[in-house]
Amino acid sequence: MCSNRYKVKGEKGFQNKHIDDRVLYQTFINTFNVIIENKDYFMEKWKDGLKNEDVLVRYKSNQFIKIIEKAEAIKKFDVNLFLKLIEKLTVFEGEKIIVSLLDGTEIEVVIE
Repeated sequence: MCSNRYKVKGEKGFQNKHIDDRVLYQTFINTFNVIIENKDYFMEKWKDGLKNEDVLVRYKSNQFIKIIEKAEAIKKFDVNLFLKLIEKLTVFEGEKIIVSLLDGTEIEVVIE
């Protein structure tokens, strides 16, 4: 919660909009399934990451390859999978969310 929310007693400092958890869960499900649909592209990207000089990039690339190589599309939210892949979700007012993966990839999702 923002400490400036009620700077002046009784007056809201800014408008805080909320998004339903189900929307965020579905965003992850859709993002994961898009990764699975485009598995070849992502696997190639992560295989290139295995050649990187940065140890963290190599580690994350290896981790993502292990997760995705045998994965199938999902129908319900999996918190463990979410924590292995997602760094953050950035929600914008214009009905879109940017999903940032732990490997630095960002995927834009339009909320319908």
